[in-house]
Amino acid sequence: MRVTSLRVGSLDLSYMELSWEVDAHRVDALTAQMYVLRAGSPDGPFDEVGGPLVDVYRFRDYVAPLRGSFQYLYYKIKTVSPQGETESDVATSDPRPPLDALEIIRTENLLFREFTGRPCALYSVRNFGSRCSTCFDYVTQRRTLSSCPACFNTGFSRGFHKPIMVYAQIDPFAKVQQNTQQLVMEQATTQARMGVYPKLKPRDVLIEQENVRWRVMAVTTTERLRAPVRQEVTLFKIPLGDIEFKLPLVWPDVETSPRSYATKSDL
Repeated sequence: MRVTSLRVGSLDLSYMELSWEVDAHRVDALTAQMYVLRAGSPDGPFDEVGGPLVDVYRFRDYVAPLRGSFQYLYYKIKTVSPQGETESDVATSDPRPPLDALEIIRTENLLFREFTGRPCALYSVRNFGSRCSTCFDYVTQRRTLSSCPACFNTGFSRGFHKPIMVYAQIDPFAKVQQNTQQLVMEQATTQARMGVYPKLKPRDVLIEQENVRWRVMAVTTTERLRAPVRQEVTLFKIPLGDIEFKLPLVWPDVETSPRSYATKSDL
């Protein structure tokens, strides 16, 4: 049994409502169990927030963190039946893009992947879930450590979601140095742009292959009928020694702008 037409949205701040349909061809729907999975990143990890559901095709997530204006939630439905286990596509509450917006998104992704962008590892910061057991004090509702290696100063367990490889175009930056009697501060801020997937938010971390690490400060989207098609990002270069440099990263085998160079021809 396969889940189709998963829709996410709500007009109430107390819950997020999901509805879906199923393709139960050759399968009795009453023999299948469905589970609702939720994550803060499109690549997970996903946590189970509902189920098992039998012959139920609507669910309200009352524990969803909906108070944050920069919070993005991703849902999918896992189906367990005698024929096996399947998962639906990931869905969000974003507006459905029109056909011309889908073409813009495709060409923008092609531009960054093949010509102007270079691969970067994106760490999406956690802003909901279980609190860090190392530094968070439940009485004062504050962190007790200035540089926590368990949550990377986020206050939430594990700190960041799994890294996602993205293609981004990062502009050159001005090198600024401020000298005081106590210390010397070096600051660098620049602009970057990338496709609409995945959606960035402040405090996310972008890592280049040369281990240059950037913190997302602000995000502006270009939209078509309220559907995002491109992201403009303000980045702050993370100084050496900050806790974000302890984020583990194993660089995968990805190409760097394979179309940026002239194609060799056979004379």
